[in-house]
Amino acid sequence: MPSDVANTGRKGENTTVMKTSILLVLLSLTVGAAAQEAPIDWKTLATEFSEDAAAAQAKYQGSMITVTGPVSAIAQGDMTTESAPAVAVTLSAADGPGPDVKCLFETEDLQPNQQLYVPGDNSEVLMRTTDTTGNVTGSAPFVQTGQDVVVSGSFFGFEAGDIVIRHARLLPAAAR
Repeated sequence: MPSDVANTGRKGENTTVMKTSILLVLLSLTVGAAAQEAPIDWKTLATEFSEDAAAAQAKYQGSMITVTGPVSAIAQGDMTTESAPAVAVTLSAADGPGPDVKCLFETEDLQPNQQLYVPGDNSEVLMRTTDTTGNVTGSAPFVQTGQDVVVSGSFFGFEAGDIVIRHARLLPAAAR
């Protein structure tokens, strides 16, 4: 009998060790997946594409990237991709190098009761909420021209002289 008690104790210890090991592996995978490289300033990204577009495209193809910069233009919709995004937000400045960074905020990435709306002067984007019948129930500022933003999304390509990021989302300024 004493040997059964000793084996039971070891079995419990082995289970605890195994559970702890699995937890540590899962934790390390989660931290690795959540960790991002530091955001790239839009001028740095634009310079890379100005100097060697093919190399820059190969470097970022299939990647999630985070870019910082000033909003220079806003447009409802865009013809860059086959699916029409809700809003295209361009990061650039008059004194910047070559290409602009076009960030596409897509309708499919929004909640069912959310809409991005650009008023007539294209100087801002509003986040609207709607009820089940589509009536607007609220509105809040989302982004405006001149604002410095941090945007994360999927690098789509270098299209018509623009660096295009799809499935864009705004990050808090602290992400810089």
